[in-house]
Amino acid sequence: MPVELVLSPVMRPLVCAKAVLFHPHRKSSRYIPRIIELPKDEDLSIFVVKKRFGTGSKVLDVYDTKAEDSTAYGPSDSEKRLYWFVRSRAVKGAYKMYSSDIRNTGPDGEDEPMAAVRAGLRSNVLLIKSACGLPASELGWHVINHRVDAIDSYRIFTLADGYTYQWTTSGKYLERVKNMAEKESEVRERIAEVTVPGSTSGSFGWTLKVDETKISREIALSTALCSVIDQWNTNIAVGGIYYARQQGDVRWKRD
Repeated sequence: MPVELVLSPVMRPLVCAKAVLFHPHRKSSRYIPRIIELPKDEDLSIFVVKKRFGTGSKVLDVYDTKAEDSTAYGPSDSEKRLYWFVRSRAVKGAYKMYSSDIRNTGPDGEDEPMAAVRAGLRSNVLLIKSACGLPASELGWHVINHRVDAIDSYRIFTLADGYTYQWTTSGKYLERVKNMAEKESEVRERIAEVTVPGSTSGSFGWTLKVDETKISREIALSTALCSVIDQWNTNIAVGGIYYARQQGDVRWKRD
């Protein structure tokens, strides 16, 4: 049994309290940062993340929609996956990430994970190795924190390049932020976007558009998974792993 089910009676009131704290506190604001929009689709890499048939939500496969013989829903051959995520049996928000380019590296020829993802009130990503040439400085722990302003609420993390990155709740954009919290001098450059067709919770799959000249696909995929599970899977912008959105729910807003 996932540990979240055991902790749910205790954690749900805490999640509601945190949602009140981490929620935009005004309807409008003069705090308007400069926003650089995402490039056109032809300049982006587009990946589709799909639940593997017969596994529930325990295995998620990642496909390149711009690969040869591929469509917007991925290739017809399921073996052409680039990455896949395998969920832990004990922890609902814990996944291990594997790459098709890193196979049979274990002592007995088994596949070894390239990253570990933990989504929840304290989300983090542990990058162990990279299949796309990430510098060694990016390997290791990446802690994902919460942030809120008068515009939106966010999941933020930093990389070795010194920039702060944030996933927005509204729009589901990944923004690279310069001069954070410096009001009109703040610049938010949108470098990735998640769309969830047909399901607001992402339980059946989702699509990631990413500018790989600005951020690695592996970091974008792993951090987006945290937001899909905990940030966008709820009406209160936090704690989706304990307080998931139900069918027919209306998104909550505080006046």
